[in-house]
Amino acid sequence: MTAGSDEFDAEIDPQDAFQLFSHELRLEILFALWEAPEYSLAFAELQSAVGERDSGKFTYHLGKLTGHFIKEVDGQYVLQYAGHRVIDAIQSGVFHTAPTVAPTEAPGECPKCETTPTFAYDDHLATVACPDCERKLVEYPFDPGGFQGRSILDAIEAFDRRTKFKWRLASDGVCFVCAGRVTVAYTEASAEIEHMDRYDEFFATDHPALLHLTCENCSFYSYVPVGIRLLASASAVGQLAIRGVDVEADPLWELPFITEADCVTVRGRDPWDVLVEAPTPTGTVGVTLDGAADVASITVHH
Repeated sequence: MTAGSDEFDAEIDPQDAFQLFSHELRLEILFALWEAPEYSLAFAELQSAVGERDSGKFTYHLGKLTGHFIKEVDGQYVLQYAGHRVIDAIQSGVFHTAPTVAPTEAPGECPKCETTPTFAYDDHLATVACPDCERKLVEYPFDPGGFQGRSILDAIEAFDRRTKFKWRLASDGVCFVCAGRVTVAYTEASAEIEHMDRYDEFFATDHPALLHLTCENCSFYSYVPVGIRLLASASAVGQLAIRGVDVEADPLWELPFITEADCVTVRGRDPWDVLVEAPTPTGTVGVTLDGAADVASITVHH
């Protein structure tokens, strides 16, 4: 593969790769290496770890994984990056777990009514809502692995930090799933979002403009508030910090320029010209986004 090319020669066909794991012993081999010191074991140690007495059978299945998911180095079988990614996908929990969390108090307060919001989780979707306004503030998928080893409060914090990261990276053109290129485009068609299986009612459906993010390589897509672009701008983050808004410490649902439709004004569509006004304790930071959803200018009103 060469830099900038659209295609590359795969070492293994994707469908064949998934079929490799049709036998449970192969997954057991990967997990045994994942749990081993330095992710490596000698042949006999690995066979013992998976409890397979039939050396012929074990050798056959190990051979199917060796070369791409596992590499033999100086008599040791070492888990490779592709093998780690298989483990990662399983440990995310999305394939085999579906926990639920009843509405529970979340940190912060609603930007409109200052009520304590609630966090709920169902069908891989996390929702932060205001019980008084009866509206969703933020809603986005969250892997069940996010609850593993965490209290609910810690999981809520993890959801906030992870969602910020994912939105910021994807809106900057990089897919957090596969590292592919993400197309970033404005859209007003928020109604179409609710026809998809992800949302019953999209949390930002009243916003005058949204960003439609679509990976050119994998199945990732998303609709996010345009205000997320402020989080990707060092200048905007700095101006907000000077005026008492810490976008890293404050959860997404406490940032009005993310949650509130009246913070967004569409001033033009050909090309797009969008103003995002972020209220602060000492005034308003106005950020103009250009047709590519990049920060074009910043003004401060006291």
